[in-house]
Formats: sequence, C-alpha cells, structure tokens
Amino acid sequence: MESMIELTASARSHAARTGLLPSLETVRLSPWVAKGDFVELSHGGRTETFIVRARRVLLRDGGETLVFLLDHPARPALR
Repeated sequence: MESMIELTASARSHAARTGLLPSLETVRLSPWVAKGDFVELSHGGRTETFIVRARRVLLRDGGETLVFLLDHPARPALR
C-alpha cells in the first residue's frame, strides 16, 4: 500500500527551519506504524523526532493511500 505524510503547522515550520522538509516529503512509512509512534530523522548530526498523530486510508480510483499526520515537538497527546 502506498503511504504519504502530512505535517501539522508546527511540524512543517520546524522541518522547514531545520532543512528536513525535503526528506519528510519523500519518506514512506510502513503500514505497521501506528498513532503515537515516533518517527526519527537524522540530519546534520542531529536527530529530530516527530510523533504520529493520526493515520487514515484514502481511497482514490480504486487504490488506497495510507496517510500519516506527523507533529513536532513529539509530546504526548492531550485528551
């Protein structure tokens, strides 16, 4: 199944500021990744951590795309 990533506003801002935006736009995550999981990317000797806030399946033209919403900073979800 194809996958793609969407970013919250704070994750997009952080990724752009740290130069990770191009990398995040090409990352494909496994279908086993779940809400609450961490995604770590190394860049320039640093590791940046994002958290999966949501996952959903989009159906288009008979195909499925798994969409992960990433947030930064990676803090626990508030209920």
